[in-house]
Amino acid sequence: MKKQRFALIMLAGWAASLAFSCAYSAAVLKGETIHSISEETGLATWETEDKGVYFRLTQISREQAQAFMLARGMDEKSANEFAGTCVFMSVLRNDSKKPIKYCLAEWRYVPLENTPQLMLTKHDWLARWQPRNFNKPVRTAFEWSQFPVEQTFAPGDWNQGMTTYEIPPGSRFDVTYRWWQGGKLFEGTLRNVECHK
Repeated sequence: MKKQRFALIMLAGWAASLAFSCAYSAAVLKGETIHSISEETGLATWETEDKGVYFRLTQISREQAQAFMLARGMDEKSANEFAGTCVFMSVLRNDSKKPIKYCLAEWRYVPLENTPQLMLTKHDWLARWQPRNFNKPVRTAFEWSQFPVEQTFAPGDWNQGMTTYEIPPGSRFDVTYRWWQGGKLFEGTLRNVECHK
């Protein structure tokens, strides 16, 4: 119970800080990756902006991810499996002057000195867990907590949700995020992100 309460407090404070940081970050990035650690939460963040599209990852610890899912009624085995991957809160925002559309199937993460990997989406997780037959509230809570698989953003639109990466704790990786705009495919890269230890 104490872990669950801790995770909810941390996630609530962290979500509140996102709104503030999203208001100013993109103006100073312009293609480079900025790494920072919150004095309030101790969580590490990586952010970048390329061609008017802002992308940010903030670490979620194993304990926080596990407690978050348990607090929503998920069974312990499934919550442990989810928390055993590298879990991040992800934010994508369209700061350009035209609509964009993205699909996670076109994104890749690249563990350093390795080959590009497909991201784990909520559909991948639910397919793995399908035999467990989650009840509707658990399934809905999980789906709504995850980063949308595809979405269209008008200028100024943004969204957030959890993304997961199957690599060992402490590993570093890059994320190539892609979007369509005006019939063309663009991409940006968030570099040297570290999985929590």
